[in-house]
Amino acid sequence: MSENMADKMKRKLSGKSVTAIILFGAIILVFVFFGLPGKMGASVGSVARVNNTLISVADFQNEEKRVQDYYQNIFGSQMDFSSQRQLLRQQAIENLIRMELVSQAAKNEGILATDAEVRDFIVKDIPFFQQNGQFQREFYSRYLEGTHSSPGDFENKIRKDIANIRTRHLFEIASRTSGVELAKMMELRGNKINVAFVKIDSEALSKAMTKEKAEAAVKALDEALAKGDEAAVNATLKDIKATWEETGLVEISAESFPKITSPVANEAVFELTKAEPMLKRLVRDGSQKYILKLKEAKVEGVKSLEPMTAEMMQKRRADGLFEAWVSQFRKNSHVTMNSQALQMQ
Repeated sequence: MSENMADKMKRKLSGKSVTAIILFGAIILVFVFFGLPGKMGASVGSVARVNNTLISVADFQNEEKRVQDYYQNIFGSQMDFSSQRQLLRQQAIENLIRMELVSQAAKNEGILATDAEVRDFIVKDIPFFQQNGQFQREFYSRYLEGTHSSPGDFENKIRKDIANIRTRHLFEIASRTSGVELAKMMELRGNKINVAFVKIDSEALSKAMTKEKAEAAVKALDEALAKGDEAAVNATLKDIKATWEETGLVEISAESFPKITSPVANEAVFELTKAEPMLKRLVRDGSQKYILKLKEAKVEGVKSLEPMTAEMMQKRRADGLFEAWVSQFRKNSHVTMNSQALQMQ
């Protein structure tokens, strides 16, 4: 899709209506009418199922070609498609599954596209179907033939993409940051903390000593932490040859802290206080266990957020909410994939 096309869609998105919008980079309009892959074997009837909707082989072929063209434009001849074929197909199927999930979730929320919107987009806003600014049905028919699509299938794709991008836009609106929220973000950016921590791997500890001694050491740490007995904690750490590390000063608004690789431990950092700097429990995440302690807290002045920074923060916030919404819908959906599609020649 050209930048002019994308800019045009963005303007319409932020204007009075969403009559001509499309999921950027996802729809098959970037294809030319030649060089499409041949049909797959008849044994593969569909490549995936999302609840009661089947994803067709034709859609899969088109998406695989789109993904391949995308990487071809980035890497050129350096991309070895023969060795990466399975990965490309995996991505193509995942893309289609995700698009269908978003479409179904949007429909459940009553986010739809009208027949008029679909018609106007096809007739007025797709350059491939126009000549001298006029819609050419012959071009449209050739495109459908080249992509093995029926008018109904193609219009359904347009309908889904309008609803999908409208859903994205709604999340962006809902995530717009108020002046009060921006001020709070600024305050958080000025607050920095340095966290001291000890990371203990139970499996490695059991190999370094007997399992019984490792379990006894972990139990001793549990008891010492519950009592707030830092001396006893350090004594046990010395016995098992575990040492303290530090994150260095990090903004409190950070999504993660350096060297602390566990998301559970990152969340637990926010339980630390100046009154009780050492967390009174071991943080458990699988075989990993963390001891956390607030080493230093510091307040620094910060400059006002640049407009671009505020926009990026808002976009990240909207993306996070959108991804969480899609993930939740996927958890409650029945999604299956036909593994034969990855193996076909």
